[in-house]
Amino acid sequence: MEEIDAASLAHVKHQFYARGEGISGWAEANGFSAAMVYSVLNGRCKARRGQAHRIAVALGLKEALATSEGATRPISSGDA
Repeated sequence: MEEIDAASLAHVKHQFYARGEGISGWAEANGFSAAMVYSVLNGRCKARRGQAHRIAVALGLKEALATSEGATRPISSGDA
């Protein structure tokens, strides 16, 4: 199982700082809970499923599962 390392989290937080972009604003603009984005970025949430996983993918911390057509889709319980 893919784990998100502390260096990757620090890098993403630094990118927000370097762009002068607020995490809460980014969360709102992308339809995510700001509290959940902070949980992912601070390593409190493992981002294995649901909204946390989608946040990690949107932040570039994890790769999205690609279908044969190249579109991304969420992982279902039947996927290995």
